[in-house]
Amino acid sequence: MRAKYADLPTVDLERARLRAYWAAKQDKLRIRTPHEGMDTMINTWTLLQAETCVQWSRFASFVEVGGRNGLGYRDTAQDVMSVIHSNPTRTKQRIVELLRAQTEAGYGLHLFDPAAFDPDAPALPDVPSPTIVPTPDRASLIHGLEDTCSDDHLWLVPSVVEYVKETGDLGFLDQVIPFAEGTPGTVYEHLRRALDFSSQHVGLNGVALGLRADWNDCLNLGGGQSALVTFLHAWAIRAFLEVAEPLGRTEDVERYRAELERIARVADSELWDGDWWVRGYTRDGVTIGSHTNAEGKIFLEHQAWPVIAGITTHERGTRSMDSVRELLGSPYGSHLNWPAFTQVDDTVGFVTRVYPGIKENAAIFSHPNAWPIIAEALLGRGDEAVQLYDAILPYHQNDNVEVRGAEPYAYVQFLYGRDHEWFGKAQNPWLTGTAGWMYTAVTKYVLGVRLTLDGLVVDPAIPHDWEGFEMRREWRGAVYDIEVRNPDRVGHGVRSLVVDGVEQDPGAPVAARPAGSHVHVVVTLGER
Repeated sequence: MRAKYADLPTVDLERARLRAYWAAKQDKLRIRTPHEGMDTMINTWTLLQAETCVQWSRFASFVEVGGRNGLGYRDTAQDVMSVIHSNPTRTKQRIVELLRAQTEAGYGLHLFDPAAFDPDAPALPDVPSPTIVPTPDRASLIHGLEDTCSDDHLWLVPSVVEYVKETGDLGFLDQVIPFAEGTPGTVYEHLRRALDFSSQHVGLNGVALGLRADWNDCLNLGGGQSALVTFLHAWAIRAFLEVAEPLGRTEDVERYRAELERIARVADSELWDGDWWVRGYTRDGVTIGSHTNAEGKIFLEHQAWPVIAGITTHERGTRSMDSVRELLGSPYGSHLNWPAFTQVDDTVGFVTRVYPGIKENAAIFSHPNAWPIIAEALLGRGDEAVQLYDAILPYHQNDNVEVRGAEPYAYVQFLYGRDHEWFGKAQNPWLTGTAGWMYTAVTKYVLGVRLTLDGLVVDPAIPHDWEGFEMRREWRGAVYDIEVRNPDRVGHGVRSLVVDGVEQDPGAPVAARPAGSHVHVVVTLGER
């Protein structure tokens, strides 16, 4: 008993150390808004969950255990983007692991063990064992196109660019990191290979080939064509241009701008369905995600990306978002597709074999719920953006445990859809890319504080009835205290920008300040 009480000072010390550890991360970005749930989640729980996903990926899941082996390429690339500011060391490590698991052709290895491609990985002790465990050579770990997902490598490009913008480490792009085959290449070359792979794998109509699958693993389309990958390709090119232009890579800038224009033309001519974007085409040329389909007329995951990638008009952007709200919306978030599939059709994919209302077949799949929030903010519709955020926000389910059945502070992989008797029940909490994307959607797009290589952009899209908000943002050793005012209740559009008492061009970024600086930024919304 005496020893137990003697340990209490140590317990208190460790508890204080742990609190200080997380407080330092939280201090990198803190918000104060009229939305209590947003403040609670962003300042604490969503950051914690996003960091957890970077640390564990999907390894520590009771749901996934036995069903996969290694880091998911697309999962890891997306997870790191949201918490570079709070964990630059771990996120850089993950980015390097992704680069090592990228093939010379440009695609990523869908599931990989980082140690298998790490030249510095410690060797296991050579202890005699009665069990023979074969040691595979590197070549056997590199899968071919038949097992390649068409989107994996594209998430890598913005993750690297976000790392460079956050840290200012342009030299990272010149660092030599081997491809999966062991051949050397600079980080910049890795990014080019990723973009070029997607440029090379398109159909006769210019739409990206779906290969094994894209983000939606159960929508296989028989290897057909994917609208989502087409849009993601454009988004990745835009991110790449953010570093290629300052580096003076004129030839690359011209070439990839031309590719971006090509994709925009393809999207207009091949993928617009009148009120939303089609999802793609099967190997046999059948359109999926169109008003002509009896099942799976509309899908969620790709509707926001033409807006995010900047390749569509404001009119089409708002029409597609209105369709998402009207056809996919619910009190618990947006459904992944509608109507649910009830007839098996393997040319569409395994999704048609999933029970209606579960996971990929018309459940409320949490991860892509963040993307329309970003699109609505970019369209200047702050009310709609926050409505979408509120619908799936765990905070609002605190008094609904009988339905939700999961923590009211953690995002889940999916909630059962309206076609299921358990409508609204949450499934598979914690290890989901939803957390990172929701953190990004709120901080960078609703509140609108985003980075360039040498400046900080403040371009919010908030609800009309907000008086404003405040954000404390640490960036490269400087502290930016940002105050946004909304006196005319417009919610979007910067009328004035004042930095340390000096009025500046409201359309220009706030220039990066030296480490140790304390910068006061006041943004007033309204018409100029």
